[in-house]
Amino acid sequence: MSKKPNGKGKRYTDKEKSQVLEFVDKVNAEKGRGGITAAAAKFNVTPLTISNWMKKTDATPPSVRSGAHFSSNLRRLADIHEEIMQAETVLTKLKREYAALKKKL
Repeated sequence: MSKKPNGKGKRYTDKEKSQVLEFVDKVNAEKGRGGITAAAAKFNVTPLTISNWMKKTDATPPSVRSGAHFSSNLRRLADIHEEIMQAETVLTKLKREYAALKKKL
């Protein structure tokens, strides 16, 4: 990042920021992570700067978003699995009863 003569860093337009953040989202969607690092390399912007832009636009990285809800998502996953197992047990019983009734016809 080149410095301006007055000692301040480069200033980015909203369009430039948007372009970088869209690239981050695209990479994260394709690979699950690594968008900030890839954007930093491609656009020559520090990862910290990109993270700050994301915080200001509430576009937090997936790892941060999912980390906050990981335990609740895991608990819900276990609950759904338990419901599926119960439903499959009921279905198995119904199939047996159906087959037995069908034989009687």
